[in-house]
Amino acid sequence: MLDGDRVSNFARMNRISTTLISALLLLYACKGKSGHGGASDIQFKVDTSQIRGMDSMMVSQRRSDSELLRKADSTPGNNAGAGNFDIKTPAGWHRTDTLMGTIRAVMLSTPSPSIRFRTNVSVVSQSMNGLTLDQYEQLTINNMARYIHQFALIGQGDRTIGDLHTRWLHYSQSPEGLDLENICYIIPDKGVSYIITCSALKGHMLQSRGAFEQAITSFRIHH
Repeated sequence: MLDGDRVSNFARMNRISTTLISALLLLYACKGKSGHGGASDIQFKVDTSQIRGMDSMMVSQRRSDSELLRKADSTPGNNAGAGNFDIKTPAGWHRTDTLMGTIRAVMLSTPSPSIRFRTNVSVVSQSMNGLTLDQYEQLTINNMARYIHQFALIGQGDRTIGDLHTRWLHYSQSPEGLDLENICYIIPDKGVSYIITCSALKGHMLQSRGAFEQAITSFRIHH
């Protein structure tokens, strides 16, 4: 069994990651059409004030993002698998390596028929802090339900990606009046959780299934 402090610290870290994943989705929802840079990999920073502005529209009565980010910075385990995996960018999509606060994420995205949203895949990682997959999955669901605006769990299950056993969560959310549909894959490996989230406008998930599958099935962890 895990002691209370250990679970509490991990819950806070998992909450931070959940909040920033939502902020990433909102950032890409509001970004509109992508530019036409020549490089395939671009790195940029989004400062705390931007995160706070986005998150305040999504969640009320919670601590400020700056406080959460300070705690993320002092909590070991964030980005435990950063740079330790490969994922293929679907044809016609663009890859962006993003740093939001202290959370490193890989974003794969493409221009969408809607000027307000780009269909995307994100990958983040963190230590599981000794939790079992069942415990980690339930804590993730609890945090999503608490901190993601209009979160609704549609379904969940198991899947094998390569030789990795994973759990998937299918859910909807509505940031900034955008109805989004997401499938989140939780991939545990040697005490690290890799989280792949596929996001599309609600009702449009199947239209991007081919691209999503191209990215998901290409995912490999360095061993």
